[in-house]
Amino acid sequence: MSSPTVAFSFSLLFHLLAAAAAAANLDVAKTLSGYSDFSDFNSMLNETGVADQINIKQTVTILAVPNGNLGALSGLSSEDKKMVMSVHVVLDYYDEAKLKKSHTKHAKILTTLYQQTGRARNQVGFLNLTNTGKGPVVFASAVPNSHIEAQLVKQVVTKPYDLSVLQISSLLNVASISPAPYVAPVASPPRKVLAPGPAPAPASTSTPTSTPTPSLADEEDVSPTSSKTKPSTGSEPAAAADAPGSEQEKSSAPASVPCGDYLASTILIVSTWTWFLLTRI
Repeated sequence: MSSPTVAFSFSLLFHLLAAAAAAANLDVAKTLSGYSDFSDFNSMLNETGVADQINIKQTVTILAVPNGNLGALSGLSSEDKKMVMSVHVVLDYYDEAKLKKSHTKHAKILTTLYQQTGRARNQVGFLNLTNTGKGPVVFASAVPNSHIEAQLVKQVVTKPYDLSVLQISSLLNVASISPAPYVAPVASPPRKVLAPGPAPAPASTSTPTSTPTPSLADEEDVSPTSSKTKPSTGSEPAAAADAPGSEQEKSSAPASVPCGDYLASTILIVSTWTWFLLTRI
């Protein structure tokens, strides 16, 4: 293996070890313990477990509030306290020099630790950073019409690109405007359905069952179809013609010859005899 390759490998290993050591040295409680003005804030980070979540991050900016400004947390539940403290942890590195250079006409959106929990609703997990260059740097809740904001006071301590602690003027109490975190509804157990009891046996009676008398309409329904069918008028002459005495009546009746036909026959016979006689003379 060549010398440049060996040197590059050792250099890369050194940087990886240095990064791991820096991550392992990110102890926010130890960092804030040297600043008595933030002892209450430091205790609240440890009480809510937010300090442990900060220590496993690579880059964070903590918006710390001095003692005497945490009174709004006293009446909150443990979950709400954790939510408020998580909003004071920005998942990016900002020191005083970087903030003063970030002049923008519109607010810049900052993502906080609470947004990563998946429980944030209505933009509670975001902060608006405003720096117009004509006034103080302002951190405000991104919840619409919340009017919860605090000004940058000073820079407390920095570990470039890993940890920055900035002092702000007041607590960002988003618990007062935050809706309840979404909790999936628990299905109620199914209700037991009682099986129906056996039906009572019908009471026996000694009265014999009488057979219903068919009505007139029923009798008509059961009669043969031929009785309902009316014979056609054209069948009567045919039946009369087929009767046994019809042939005898036909033979005994005299044949009628029309009068016009008889006269024509007579004239024909006379004319024939007259012609015959004339031929003989």
